[in-house]
Amino acid sequence: MKNYSLGFLLFLSVVSYAQNKTEKTVYVSNSLGQDIKLNLYDNKKYELVVFYGDYEVRNDTLFFNNNYSTESDFTVAFSPDANPAMGKIKVTLKGVSGYYSGIYIGTQSGKSEPDYKSVYDLAGELNYDDTEVNFEINKAEYIYLAKEDYSGETSLYKYALPRNANEIQIEYTPNYLGKVNLQGYYNEKNELVISENKKNPLTFIKENEKPKVVEIREKPIEIIKKKDWTFPGKTDMYGYGVVDSAAVAPMSNFKLVVQDNLQKAIEATKKTPQKFLVVSYDPDNKNAKTAFDEFVQSQQYTIGNYSSYGSDTDYDKYNYYLATAKDKSWATKNVMFKSATIVMDADGNILSQTEKNLPENASLFDVYYSSIGEKLKYVKATVDLNKVLNSKKAKDSEIVKKLLPLSDENLYSWSIEPPIKVAVGVADPSDVGSDTIQEYPNYENQTAYTKVNFDKKKLLSAWDRIVNGHAKDKTPDMDFVKIALAEVQNRGFYYKIFNEERPLDETNFKAVDYLLKHYDAILEEQKKTSGQGDTIDYYGDYTPTIESQLPLAISSGISQIRENTDEKYRNRIMDVYKKVIAKKPQDYTTNIEYLRILHGIAEAQNKENPFVAEYEAFFKEVFRGKNEIEILDDLYTLQNKIDYSYNDWASFKNSFSNLSNDAAWFVVQKSKDSESIKKAIQWSESSLRIEKNNPYYLDTLAQLYYKNGEKQKAIATQEQALKFSDIMEEESKADLEVVLEKMKNGTY
Repeated sequence: MKNYSLGFLLFLSVVSYAQNKTEKTVYVSNSLGQDIKLNLYDNKKYELVVFYGDYEVRNDTLFFNNNYSTESDFTVAFSPDANPAMGKIKVTLKGVSGYYSGIYIGTQSGKSEPDYKSVYDLAGELNYDDTEVNFEINKAEYIYLAKEDYSGETSLYKYALPRNANEIQIEYTPNYLGKVNLQGYYNEKNELVISENKKNPLTFIKENEKPKVVEIREKPIEIIKKKDWTFPGKTDMYGYGVVDSAAVAPMSNFKLVVQDNLQKAIEATKKTPQKFLVVSYDPDNKNAKTAFDEFVQSQQYTIGNYSSYGSDTDYDKYNYYLATAKDKSWATKNVMFKSATIVMDADGNILSQTEKNLPENASLFDVYYSSIGEKLKYVKATVDLNKVLNSKKAKDSEIVKKLLPLSDENLYSWSIEPPIKVAVGVADPSDVGSDTIQEYPNYENQTAYTKVNFDKKKLLSAWDRIVNGHAKDKTPDMDFVKIALAEVQNRGFYYKIFNEERPLDETNFKAVDYLLKHYDAILEEQKKTSGQGDTIDYYGDYTPTIESQLPLAISSGISQIRENTDEKYRNRIMDVYKKVIAKKPQDYTTNIEYLRILHGIAEAQNKENPFVAEYEAFFKEVFRGKNEIEILDDLYTLQNKIDYSYNDWASFKNSFSNLSNDAAWFVVQKSKDSESIKKAIQWSESSLRIEKNNPYYLDTLAQLYYKNGEKQKAIATQEQALKFSDIMEEESKADLEVVLEKMKNGTY
């Protein structure tokens, strides 16, 4: 049984309340995500029951099934009905905001690392008793909900986001008590012993056999509570025992090579350039060597242990060196702290510094999960790219090689706050200027990463040369393709270096043209390389292809559109979107998303075309004057072979009826053109054949009839809308009544 469960029972036992009349009965609360019973008895006694349910007897053991729900703390629903900003999705989170601490929402597309933000960062300032918050997040393929509890354990829930969804509705009901599986048995004294996994047993006797308590109480003279309390030789309570590193016998012959001077350590690292060199600097610590040697021995033992599951190279990621008095000159010019852990690459470039020596920062270099490893790869990539950019002899092909790591979706990227400006250091003291360290953090034991100051103009100029240089390729260069796809999605080198998104510029429009030109060959090569073939598991772990990457890129470009965005840019990006759609003509989800975006632009510009013309073409292509339900049934079967954007048949067909109604309503509000009104009537009538008696659709159709001069038909249809308006809010019903009255008295 978990300790916090018992502690929570004690907390809950302190209950006070006041009321005029107390009813003796059984009360139930679900405030903590699990039913809790409070029994009030006639004799002014109470019982607070947290765990209850059924039990069964198997052999000599009692198995208790409590009332715990195995469901997630989150209840999630997707909706296509919201109207968020372009490239965004609305989130409605319900629950008491005081419980939101430790809740994070992540977005992910493809195999990129999820981008997490806390609810407080997304929603802004909240009152403790707020029960609903609304905010918007970037649209993505996957949504993660993470809940981190006070013990440090995090539950992650991953959802595939339907591409037609515009809103995520989340209800959060925390289950603080956790899942407890209790078993019991009778011991030799006929006492009932109950425990979880035979840990922390509770012994029960019959209440009428409870012995009288003899009060022998001595009070402690002092009570102290300590976290991570220990003493020399203390055994780990969780069964790992005391590990005396000096007495540990390695499980393999693996040995780390530790050099006796810095230059040799760098040379050794050059032989394995994928590794980093970690330098421990602690000149005033007399026990520095002993602690360093123990750390190295522990690493050797752990790497040897894990290597039984894989090769040494899977876990051997660092070389280690203990700086000595011989390195004082180098340290004076390069080391930021009196005691520090410095990480360098094979060229002697300083990538990071952390206050305190290596043994004190051992967790950063954990063999199985190095918390610093991915960040170092990112810093290394920026250092290498900047170096080649500033080399007059470097060819564009060399720049491409250095751009590749920064185009990896799995590469860590982040904004360093406050800005750390550490010039790239080298091993040879004669090559280091006195102004190497410009500024450093004043907070304890934080890692300072080297931040390269790029010449943005020079970087973008190089990218333009590279794009133009590939314009005449007859077959796709897959290295360039990887960089281009990342860049046009705002996930590539520019975003990772400058931590900002940008609209598609002329260069990236050319990159998109290249991707469209070689689309089929790129897709074939991606599927061949990933081994996916033609079937993709959208809910599993798959390698994204140009089929999903390019629409995301265009969506990213569209999300940059603002009211003052140049119309030429709007038209160009929508033209590119149409070309992308043409590559997947049967992917109606992408078509629908395109039309929604075009609708948004039309609303902003207050222009009916090209939206009305585009929707009319789409409407005719899809339904071809035939029965809508039969057509959509065939499309639903086909669509589920392409992707899993829709949860069910109802949401699929409603996405079409909603789209037709939205388009028709746009004409109601914006158009006076008789031809547009006639087209919109067809769309509206179609929406009602798909979803009959929808009062919103009926209202749209009634107003179109009136605009078309069919007054009596309009009035009859509006009366039908009111007849089925029980699903509407009172304000919406009132609007219907106002419109009907205006139709009748001729003031519409």
